[in-house]
Amino acid sequence: MIVLTLQFCFAVLTISVLFGLYRMAKGPTVLDRILSFDIITSCIVGMIVLLSIRWRTSVFLELILIFSLLGFFGTVSFVYYLHRTQDVLPTNDEDDKEEE
Repeated sequence: MIVLTLQFCFAVLTISVLFGLYRMAKGPTVLDRILSFDIITSCIVGMIVLLSIRWRTSVFLELILIFSLLGFFGTVSFVYYLHRTQDVLPTNDEDDKEEE
């Protein structure tokens, strides 16, 4: 019974990764791509956890930790980059003052 449950969960996570890849490819904004990257890394961590449970081993704990940190730091760096690029963009305050 547990094997069937693990296979079902693995299939759901695989479908979630596919949806995340689709959103990463078609995402209209950078924020959609950042969110899809975060979803994909979370699903990969979940898949590794399921494999670790299925094979009854703790060998993958380091790999789980690495992927979790990769997802976290990747998301933080994307948001930092997005924040920095929006600060650099010129504003149209001067154009608004001329119209008044």
